[in-house]
Amino acid sequence: MSSPTIRIISLGAGVQSTVMALMGDREMFGPRPDCAIFADTQWEPKGVYEHLDWLESQLSYPVYRVTAGNLREDALNLKAVRTTTNKKFMAIPLFTDSGIGRRQCTYDYKILPIRKKTRELLGLKPRERAKGLTAETWVGISWDEMQRMKESGLGYIVNRWPLLEQKMHRHHCQ
Repeated sequence: MSSPTIRIISLGAGVQSTVMALMGDREMFGPRPDCAIFADTQWEPKGVYEHLDWLESQLSYPVYRVTAGNLREDALNLKAVRTTTNKKFMAIPLFTDSGIGRRQCTYDYKILPIRKKTRELLGLKPRERAKGLTAETWVGISWDEMQRMKESGLGYIVNRWPLLEQKMHRHHCQ
C-alpha cells in the first residue's frame, strides 16, 4: 500500500486500544496516527468516559467522539433499526426461548459512525467516491483474539492491526 492519506485509530478505550493509542503516539508502530475516533454508544460506564478523558490528555493527536445515538434508549423504546438492506430488527441482541435474536449494534453504533467521521476527515461528501484517498485504520486486536480480524470491506479504508504485528497478547497490554 502506498502512504495513506490519513492514519486513524479506532478507539474503544479498552486495554488494547488504549495501549495501541499510547504506543502509536510514541511512534512505536511507525508514523504517528493523525487522530483517534471513539464511537460512543452513550451507554458506557462512567469509568470509560473518565478513562477516555485521561487518555485524551496523554495524546498529541485529537480524539473525535462520534455517536449514532443512545443504544440503551433505542433498545428500551424498542426502536427497530432499518439496515442498508432495508430489513428491520432490534439494534441489540434479545434473548428468547428459541435463542438469541439477530443483532446489529456493533455495526450501527460503532462501525458506521467511525466510517462517517473517516469520510468527513478525508473531505468526502455523501456518496462521493474516495478516488486516490486512503484511510489506514488501526484496530486494537491482540494476538489472542485474532479471529476478530476483519477487512473493512471498503476500498478506501485499509485496516491495520499494530498489536498483531508485534505479536502482543492482552496480557502484554495490561
